[in-house]
This record gives sequence, C-alpha cells and structure tokens, in this order.
Amino acid sequence: MLNSLRAAFAHHLQTHPLHTIMVAAFVARLLAVFFAPGYMMHDDHFLTIEPAASWADGKNFNNWLPGIGNSNAHPEPISFFYLGFLYVFFRAFHFFGIENPETQMVLIRLIHAAYSLLTIYFSYKITERVSNKKNAIQVGWLLAFIAILPNFSVRNLVELVCMPPLLAGIWLIIRHVPLHAFRLGPIELQAPVVNEEKKTPWLMLLLAAFIMGLAVGVRFQTGLFVAMVGAVLLIQHSFLAAFLFGLVSFFAFFITQIDDVLLWGGQPFQHLQGYFEYNKKNALNYPGSPLAYLSFISIFILPPVSVFLTIGFFKQWRKLSIIVIPTLAFLLFHILYPNKQERFILPALPFFVMAGVVGWNKLLEKKKFGAWHTWSWRFFWTLNSVAMLVLCFTFSKQSRVESMTYLHDRGDCNNFILEFTHSETGAMMPQFYSGNWTTYYYFKKGDSVEGILRNAEHEAEITANALMPRALPNYILFYDDVMLDERVAKMKSYYPTLLYCSTIESGWFDGLLHRLNPKNTLEKIQVYTIGSPVAPVFAH
Repeated sequence: MLNSLRAAFAHHLQTHPLHTIMVAAFVARLLAVFFAPGYMMHDDHFLTIEPAASWADGKNFNNWLPGIGNSNAHPEPISFFYLGFLYVFFRAFHFFGIENPETQMVLIRLIHAAYSLLTIYFSYKITERVSNKKNAIQVGWLLAFIAILPNFSVRNLVELVCMPPLLAGIWLIIRHVPLHAFRLGPIELQAPVVNEEKKTPWLMLLLAAFIMGLAVGVRFQTGLFVAMVGAVLLIQHSFLAAFLFGLVSFFAFFITQIDDVLLWGGQPFQHLQGYFEYNKKNALNYPGSPLAYLSFISIFILPPVSVFLTIGFFKQWRKLSIIVIPTLAFLLFHILYPNKQERFILPALPFFVMAGVVGWNKLLEKKKFGAWHTWSWRFFWTLNSVAMLVLCFTFSKQSRVESMTYLHDRGDCNNFILEFTHSETGAMMPQFYSGNWTTYYYFKKGDSVEGILRNAEHEAEITANALMPRALPNYILFYDDVMLDERVAKMKSYYPTLLYCSTIESGWFDGLLHRLNPKNTLEKIQVYTIGSPVAPVFAH
C-alpha cells in the first residue's frame, strides 16, 4: 500500500510537478491555518487586523481614520492599501453573519494561505523560464517548505503579502519581453519567448510595472526593488522602456495611496511622508548589527543549504541581473540602514532562492562534491521539516488572545483594566478578539492608580482620541504573576467586589521564550471580575 502511494506520488510529481508542489504547500499551510492561531509580532495584528476589523464594525481603532473624534492633522505613517482589502473581508464576514472573531481569523488565515501559493507559482515559472524544470522543482519545494513560510504565509505580514505582485511583474517581463533585449547571455530556456497571446511586449512591460507598483503600496520599502528593476531595463533595454516602467509603476503606487487625497485634505503621499519622518526619528530605536541579516542563514534558510544558495546567488548575476541586482540593492539598503529587523528582508526571499538554486546547480555541473553534498541536503530537510512542523502548531501570544476570547465568551464585558504595575512596559491587548472596542484602562509600574482613577483631567487627556467615552470597567486582567497577591490586594482596595475568574496560561512557545530569556514576560494572565461596572472606592 505504502509503495503504491509512493509510486503514484512520484508519477504525479513527474507529470505535474507544479501542481504537486502547490497541493503539498497548501496542506502545510492548512496546518498553520487551524493549529497556529494568534499573531507572531506586533505588526501582523495591531497594524493590520485591529484597524481593519474596527472599521468594519463602524469604529475607529486608534483613530486612524479622520472623524469620530480624530483630531490628528496627518494620517498614520502606514499604507492603508492592504488594510482596505482586510476591511472588505471583514465586511463580507458581517454580511454572511460570521461574527465570531476566532472564526473570522481562521478564514483570514485561509485566504492568505491560498494567496501565498502565488509566490510558489511565479517563482517556479520564472526559474523554469530562465533555467530548467529541475531547478524550478527545487525552488518550488524550498518555497513550499522553508521552515518559517507555512506559518508566516498565513500571518498578516506585509512583507509576505507584497511577494506575489513583485514576482508576477518579473514573470511578465521575462515571459513576454524578448530576453535578447536584456543581453542576459546564453541562458538555456525551456521554450523561446514568444508572444503566445498576440500581446505586444510593451503592453506586458507596462502591466508588469503596474502590478509591481501595487506591491510598493503594500510595503513601501519594495520601492527600491522596483526602482532597480527599472535601472536594469535602462541598462539592458532602452531609456524609453525604463521611463515607461517607472511612470506606470509610480501611477499604480499613487492609486494605492489615493486615500491621502480623498480623506486627508487633498494632499498626496501623506502616509509616505509620515513613514519617512517616523523612520528618521526612530531609526536608532531598533539598532542591530548587519550580521542580523545573516538570518537568511540562521533563521529563514537553515545551514548548510543557506551557504549553498548564498554562493549560487552571485554565481550567475550577469545572466540573472533582472533578479539579482534588485534583490542585492534591497538587501544592501537594509544592511546599511540602522533599523534592523529580520522580517524586513523577507520580500527578497523568493528571489534569493531562485538565483541561489540556479547558480549553485550551475556550479555543480563543473564540480562534484560527492556524498557530503547529498547528506547536507538530507540534514537540511530533516532539521527544516522538524522546525516547520513545530511552527505549524505554534500558538503565539496565546494568553493575550485567549484572555480577550474569554471576555468575549463571557458576553458581559463593559470594559477592563490591564494591570502590570510590576513592569515598566506591558502588553497591548488584541481587543479584536474581545469584540469590545472601548479604550481600556492600563496601569504600569510607577503609575498612580488612584490618581488615574480620580483625576478627571488626566482621564480626559489619555482618552482624548478614544473611540467613545471610556466605559467603567467590570474586569481586571493581571499580567504575569510577579507579586500577584500584593497587586490583587491593592486593586481590591478600590474594588471590594473583586473576584477571581480564571487563569490564562501562556502557550508553550511564549513559555520557551521566557525560559531562554527571563526578560521576556511569562505572559500568564489572571482574570478577575468586579461584578457590575462600578466606580472605584477610595479611602477617606
């Protein structure tokens, strides 16, 4: 039975390799859809889900939209283009009566899982066109199962959402524009570049420019990648091709920022300007060594294969200049810029893999590395598969999500207090899962709890941009269990009816991070109820 299944799989892989790879990739991503809820980092929830879901509910998370109490003169330094799609999804959920936040997020992850298959499709087709089917299959398997990708592909990360349009643009250029015009050298193509659909190369070039301009609207930094594609066109094609490519991609980007004109007084590119200003002010707030981007070796692609691909990436840079030069420029910018976070370079990952596989396998044609090379790949796939499966079953930020879900399921949450007076900083709570958009109270180390509760002027200040007047709380969430008895006793002096409800434990992943580095908070949350919403009691 097992042998027959194996034979059937091998036959299907041989006859329909791309289809087989994409089905296998989707199965891996389905594991993450159903078994890896939550969010990995701040940006893939609070910069995406919270604002979009609140808009769909008729609210205005953090007052990012004008109106509803928003007195901000300028928009937030983030593109709303991708958020607009998320808003449409949430509106559709409401239309079909899908109101449970957890169910909505399963569907959101499922949509992203399907969308991420485009990254595999275009990468396969590009590699097959500039190289051969064997290399394309290898690229397909890598992008299907690199350890982080099934999990990250279902997250709301703009770094991954921008991948398909970037790849689609490169595919259109390589497929429809005669390659001899790029002077890429004697690349062995699977088939000549012909105009199968009777469309002119110029039309396909402009379509590629438009699609890649949309990618910049999703992730601003990809503008450098797109600009370098135009530079390659200038060098290897013509000034006219580069000019038209730049003009159309800029026009597409402008469309993605049209809310600047429609919602913020008619001045274009306010989001982009704010983004530049924010990064200028905060460039040193996230410092890091250029070695941080060795994550291509240490995190994104495990060694020793990462080393093979790094060597291969530079091996045929002239022939693959339309891929290598934009990717290299994108990576160098992030290496030189002070603000370094590994996920910033994720948009370059499929291009790095494609050029790396083609270059490395070209090197293997001239040099034989023997059995150690085969065992290196086996070691990689074994370690990578274990890491991938672990991530496919990782519920990150579990206690934060489940504490909000707990309040949602109780059905009587008026508002809540987040108490973390043992810590200088605390967690932001994902209110989306609670179904309650009222601005909650929070007390951190050094805060005068009584002062905040008493001082109406201070209360007005910290709720100046509230979605609605801050409601009285009827729940208190104690973040972490450090000095818990003392903290509970202090809050009970203000709320004598305080009663314990539940303890929301941290997930295994968050617990592991705490054990590896105690500076990472344990993420345990104790839920207490005040009963009915009442004003606090103060000692006379």
